[in-house]
Amino acid sequence: MILSRLEFKYLVPLNLLSNIRKAVLNYMRYDPYAEIRETKDYTVRSIYFDTADLMCYNEKYEGYKKRNKYRVRVYNERRAESIAFLEIKRKNENFISKDRAKLLFSNLENVLSSKNIGEYLLTQNNGNDNYLNASKFLFHYYSKQLVSSSLVVYEREAFIGKFGLELRVTFDKNLRGSIKPIYDNIYEESKNRHVFPDSFILEIKFHQTIPAWIPQLINKHRLQRISISKYTNIIDINKRQLPRTKQLDLLRN
Repeated sequence: MILSRLEFKYLVPLNLLSNIRKAVLNYMRYDPYAEIRETKDYTVRSIYFDTADLMCYNEKYEGYKKRNKYRVRVYNERRAESIAFLEIKRKNENFISKDRAKLLFSNLENVLSSKNIGEYLLTQNNGNDNYLNASKFLFHYYSKQLVSSSLVVYEREAFIGKFGLELRVTFDKNLRGSIKPIYDNIYEESKNRHVFPDSFILEIKFHQTIPAWIPQLINKHRLQRISISKYTNIIDINKRQLPRTKQLDLLRN
């Protein structure tokens, strides 16, 4: 499990992006995955899973302090060796932690349908228990009878501290997605609808203390901290495109 950390979110007008980026780069640098990209960002693609009655979606709106999200995540463009991650994101008030298991995207369907998951998992280099994390994911997948509920896509600029890794800042831009995706759709864009076209999501992630320059930056631009879920917003924007009579049956066949 990735250690728990605090996560603060802000919805920021795009016209502030350049100024906020310059301020952040005074104290931070691009993370290695963004640094190697010409655009200095990378694309995050996630298929979220939920129950037939949208338990995860409803827990967010009902204000549950402790809740989980279940997803498969990939990055950038599809390649023969593309990596996927099975993830459980755990939220306890403002604290976030993750269970993550690594595999080839080409083996995703085999992992989700097989009891012999060790055959398809890749070795982790950071000490995480890949097999245990995959087992946890599959336990929830089968016991809750999870189904693919939405595809969430965005471009991420990610920054890490110049003198330590405890602080992480991300700009998530061009948020878009669709509902009821199949696994091969994770790299496709044709059905995606956009959310917040004039804004980006600023996320500040830290373990214990936050440096003084961040509150100063937030106050300077008069940003308001909010509770925002990419997953529920993608469901909502797609739900609004459906006839009223079909909205309650959003994910049912």
